Amino acid sequence: NPYLFTLVKSNIKTGAGFSFGTGFNVSENSSNDGVSSLNVENVNISFRFGYEKKYLQLQKFVPFWGFDIGMGVLYNKTSSQLNQAFNNGSTVTESTKYFFGPAFRAGLLYSCTKHIFVGTEFFFNSQISTTTSTVNGASSVSPFGGFVPFNIGFQAPTALFLIYRY
Repeated sequence: NPYLFTLVKSNIKTGAGFSFGTGFNVSENSSNDGVSSLNVENVNISFRFGYEKKYLQLQKFVPFWGFDIGMGVLYNKTSSQLNQAFNNGSTVTESTKYFFGPAFRAGLLYSCTKHIFVGTEFFFNSQISTTTSTVNGASSVSPFGGFVPFNIGFQAPTALFLIYRY
């Protein structure tokens, strides 16, 4: 789940409200076995905002659904090098993907106390994205002029989370 932080403001009587989520992930992995070395860098930045409806009338289980607009950027850089080759062959691949699209989500919360909940959710989403790639400096763009016309995804569960309600 790319959304590390989510803020939801719901009306206590109707359960309707606004949701906003954001996430940021940076990772780097390196390996070297003496024959070849590999370095992988990833940066992911994601945002979502939209409508959420909770059914707060139930005591322990609180179902909810929402409609979001998501957007973000995914960056990946992979560098590999042969350590024992005469020409020290190295390859550097970079790709950047920008995405935007709507998502329907639903889930279930369990009320441990009046203020503490645990829960999960699933997404059904679609997105329009553009991807650019370079391999050793030679650039390429994804098909359709850089845009993927329609990408559909389903993820269940996308997250297990702990909620504090004040």
